[in-house]
Amino acid sequence: MESKFEAAVVTEQGKTIAVVSVQPSIFHNSNNATMIIKALLPVFPGMPVVLMTLDNQGTPAYYGRSDLILLLETVNIKEAPWKEVTAEIDLSKSCPTKEVEDV
Repeated sequence: MESKFEAAVVTEQGKTIAVVSVQPSIFHNSNNATMIIKALLPVFPGMPVVLMTLDNQGTPAYYGRSDLILLLETVNIKEAPWKEVTAEIDLSKSCPTKEVEDV
């Protein structure tokens, strides 16, 4: 299924990271969140992908590699250059657990 996302590419401390905005419900299922990250990797070649959602107060929360999340917490993500991207995502497929650590 083709899905559209808002995404921003952020460079912080020499690391370039793709940040993709998702609905808060995505964070409730780590398998789905990991599958979305994997599906987005071809859209951002050579870049790690971190998912982001905003709470009711507009505060960002992140899902992805912990080292990248620590970097993103120092960035004003609202000022990042956001654009729409499209990715082919099928959450009905199972997620291989051994690859989760590579995300």
